[in-house]
Amino acid sequence: MIPGADSEAGRALLTGAGLPPGGPSPEPVNAFLIRRGARNWLLDAGCGTVFGPDFGQISAALAAERVTPDQIETVWLTHLHADHAGGLLTAEGRARFTGAELLVQEREAAFWSDEGARSRAPAAMAVFFDTAQAVLAAYAGRVRRVSGGAELAPGVSFLPLPGHTPGHAGVLIEDGPERLLIWGDILHSRVLQMPHPDWTVIWDADPAEAIATRRRILDRAAAEGLDVAGMHLATRGRITRDGSGYLWDVRDPTGSGGASR
Repeated sequence: MIPGADSEAGRALLTGAGLPPGGPSPEPVNAFLIRRGARNWLLDAGCGTVFGPDFGQISAALAAERVTPDQIETVWLTHLHADHAGGLLTAEGRARFTGAELLVQEREAAFWSDEGARSRAPAAMAVFFDTAQAVLAAYAGRVRRVSGGAELAPGVSFLPLPGHTPGHAGVLIEDGPERLLIWGDILHSRVLQMPHPDWTVIWDADPAEAIATRRRILDRAAAEGLDVAGMHLATRGRITRDGSGYLWDVRDPTGSGGASR
């Protein structure tokens, strides 16, 4: 998935992390529940059953927080890739969150609805178009398309991060001096892409734009001391610069941490 890792540098990073030199590297697929009082919002929804039975844990994870699917008010989508939007559907292809509105960037919804874009895409992208179009159909009448840094709730706003997909966006949560950026798919592999931010994934729609966006947001996170989380990050952390790359500083409730590549 990361062609740049098929190299001496990539094999060394994987070996150093205790992984086989050619991979695979297990990575999480996260969704986030945001709660304020009695209100419940969901940021992305995981894979559902699109990629097999070992995924699709969103309902069980919500149940552990005593939240039922019908209590989700709004689902904010970083983008419409199947590992982020597949969980919006039941195994029968119906809407899982029966009372929820979907918020998605206009450019994102337009791209995945474009049959011309589908016809030009590689065959491997068919499952992504199928899932995105099924989601938009299942939630017809409840999809709100927004643009740019739209406010999602008080103190919560979209942050456009294009490149991985045309309308890819993160979400910035601000509460007084505390800020958390949930950056979607800026990274797919912390081990590989933190030291090599110019390494793209095969699913990047515009690799050059994805690289520019990744470097821009990594620089901003480092300069501003932002707490960061992501859909393919196992922990919450902060970013520091390290030559041409970056280091990951794990954050936990005690405030302790340790820098790692």
